[in-house]
Amino acid sequence: MTVRHFLLAGAAALAVTGMAPRPSFAAEAPLRGVFALPGISEKVTAELTVRDTGPLTRELAILFTDKATGQPVTRFDEELAQQLHLLATDSGFSTFVHEHPEKPGTDGRFRIAVRFPKAGLYHVYADVMPKGLGQQVVRFDVPVDVEAAPVAPPSSPVMSAEGSEGSYSIELDASALQAGAENMIALTILKDGRPAPDLGLYLGVPAHAVFVSTEDLGYVHAHAMAADAPKGAHHAHAHDAHGPHADPGAAVPAKLMLHAAPPRAGRYALWIQFMGGDQIRTVPFVVTVSPAP
Repeated sequence: MTVRHFLLAGAAALAVTGMAPRPSFAAEAPLRGVFALPGISEKVTAELTVRDTGPLTRELAILFTDKATGQPVTRFDEELAQQLHLLATDSGFSTFVHEHPEKPGTDGRFRIAVRFPKAGLYHVYADVMPKGLGQQVVRFDVPVDVEAAPVAPPSSPVMSAEGSEGSYSIELDASALQAGAENMIALTILKDGRPAPDLGLYLGVPAHAVFVSTEDLGYVHAHAMAADAPKGAHHAHAHDAHGPHADPGAAVPAKLMLHAAPPRAGRYALWIQFMGGDQIRTVPFVVTVSPAP
C-alpha cells in the first residue's frame, strides 16, 4: 500500500467511525501581517502561511512584498549573521521565542519549523532587512492549539528590578526610560549573586533586548554593549540603526549598557537574552516608559 492509499484509508476509517480527522499537516489560508515598527516608513507587506505539524508545532512560511513595486522581495541583508529574526510571545507576554530560519528560497519565502512553549494566541514578529529598504518588522497573530486566547495582563510594571533564569540574574535600572528619546539603561548580569564570569557573545553582541508594547504591540529590538564602550558604540536596532559588532575574541563584561529608544509611553514586556555558560539565557521584565517631557 502506498503512503497516499494509507492516508486515504485512514481518513475513510475515521469517517466510518464518526471521528473527525485532526487537521494536522494542513496549511491554513495565508495571514496578512501588520507593520510593527513605530516611527518607520512601511516599505513591505508580508503574508504568513501556517502549517499544523502536531501539538504545539507549526511550520511557518513568510513572504515579503515590496510595496513600491508589488514584487516579492528575494534579496535580504544580514543583520547579526541572520537574514530573518523570528520572535514570538503569547498574548499574556509570559513566553518568548527567538528563532532563525535558513536563507529564503528562490521565491523569497522563508520557511521555519517552530515549537511553541504552550497553547495560546501568539504575536509573531518577522524582523528583516530587505535589500536597500532598511529594517522592516511585520507582526502576525497566530493561534496555536486554540481557537482564540484571552489576553492575560502582564505582571506589575517595574522601574528597577531583578529578573532571573536559573543561577543567572540581571539587575536592571529602567527608571530613566522616556518615550521618543535615546535611553541608556544600565544592567548587570550576575551568576549566583556575583558578576557573571562566563559570558559570551550571542549573535555577535553581548546581549539582546526585545521590547513589545503591551498596549499596541509595537516592537523595539536593541543590543547591549560594555558599559565602558566608547560613546557612539551603543546602537538600537529599532530605527534602521545597525552599529558594529563586538570583537569575537574580547571578554564579555557583566556590566552592560543598553541603548533603546521606545517610541511611545506605556508598559512594555522586555526580554533580555545573553550567552551564559555556553547556553542562551532569557530573562523577562515588564517596564514602564514615561511620556516625553
